[in-house]
Amino acid sequence: MSPYEHLSAEKEYLSTNVISRLRAKQKQVFYGWWVVLAGFLINAFGIGTFFYGFSTFFKPLEREFGWSRTIIAGVTSLSRLEGGIEGPIAGWLTDKFGARKMMFFGIPIAAIGFIMLSRVNNPVSLYLTFGILLSLGFQLGYTHATQAAVAKWFIKKRSLAFSILMTGNGVGGALLVPTIARLIANLGWRAAATVIGIATLAIPLPLSLAVRSTPEDMGLKPDGEDTKQEVSSTEDEYSLDSSASNAVPEEVNLTVREAMKTRAFWVYVGSMVFRSCILSSLVVHQIPHLTDIGIPEETAADVLGLMVALSIPGRFVFGWLGDKFNKKVLLFLLCILQGVGIFIFVNASTLPLLYLFVVVYGLGYGGVIPLTTALRADLFGRRNYATIAGITMAMSTVGTVLGPLFAGYLYDTTQSYSLAFYIFMAMIFISGILFLLIPKTSQPEHQT
Repeated sequence: MSPYEHLSAEKEYLSTNVISRLRAKQKQVFYGWWVVLAGFLINAFGIGTFFYGFSTFFKPLEREFGWSRTIIAGVTSLSRLEGGIEGPIAGWLTDKFGARKMMFFGIPIAAIGFIMLSRVNNPVSLYLTFGILLSLGFQLGYTHATQAAVAKWFIKKRSLAFSILMTGNGVGGALLVPTIARLIANLGWRAAATVIGIATLAIPLPLSLAVRSTPEDMGLKPDGEDTKQEVSSTEDEYSLDSSASNAVPEEVNLTVREAMKTRAFWVYVGSMVFRSCILSSLVVHQIPHLTDIGIPEETAADVLGLMVALSIPGRFVFGWLGDKFNKKVLLFLLCILQGVGIFIFVNASTLPLLYLFVVVYGLGYGGVIPLTTALRADLFGRRNYATIAGITMAMSTVGTVLGPLFAGYLYDTTQSYSLAFYIFMAMIFISGILFLLIPKTSQPEHQT
């Protein structure tokens, strides 16, 4: 070989080697994780401002207008009702058109909703703005879209992916609740609502450009590889060990009709109904209850933010554990932990006890969130994930609607939240038992 040929061959070898290394480096970060990161940030803003943030507006609205707590809590119930009614439609639209397009549509609606919130002057305008317009934008642009995208990008690492996504919810609540409370203290609640509306257009909307609805849209597969594997037939249904850390559930993709014919669907919905009562009620009434027992308003907002902050390690750790151990057993244990937390909250009269509540309830509350969403995908599949999620949300709306109203009504009649929260404590225990009773699902024979 001549020196020229040898040099050319060496150059070709080096070029091929560099290209191979670059390709290997690209493969190190699966694009699905960028989708998770975008969803993390989008949810952090949306959940922090809409779901947790409304609690900071509770007392200012009560002071300015003199409305009863039942009326103010009712707006969150209406938003949950509206979300339940449009949930199946939003889910179907997300599965049909993709998560990214739904974000482009829903996030601007949420921005308009916050700007309109700054102009409310009576219960009707509050209910129309927050209960309907803001809720519509939130359901379309945040929850259904981000969860559907993550469910479709992952199978083997689905629980971990959901734990990261849902950690964004906690980060948003922890950071934005105290931030909004201080905005209200310094600018007034109307100006604060306007600022949130403008920020909605500036932060989550551009982030949605990074989202791709499915890995197939980019010529990829879930998890970045072929994940079709067999399930171990020796797995114990109620063992904490999910038969191993390396076992991957065989993917099930049920149609909506097939899913609703399973016993698993109805037991899952039942557990979510009981849980939904506690989730919405505690968030809505936590700050009013704390101020009633003498905690300053901004400190009460800090306690709520800290509770959400403490849910962050719960979301991540238990989401990670969900890929290694039985999700249903973990959910049962976490529901027990939440019940203990509620008991501490009802009986707390000092800041040290409130901080104990924050730790106990926060960890349990956070851990449940990624596990329920990942379990739904495990049970029914990713193909119709958003549609089934929307139907599930519609059915669990009874809890999210009645829970805050029930707590507000008991307070207005007894001047205490104690009875309501003891009832909620029993409900979370029942929810945990139902999670344990969810049976496995399998692909119908005609589709295998």
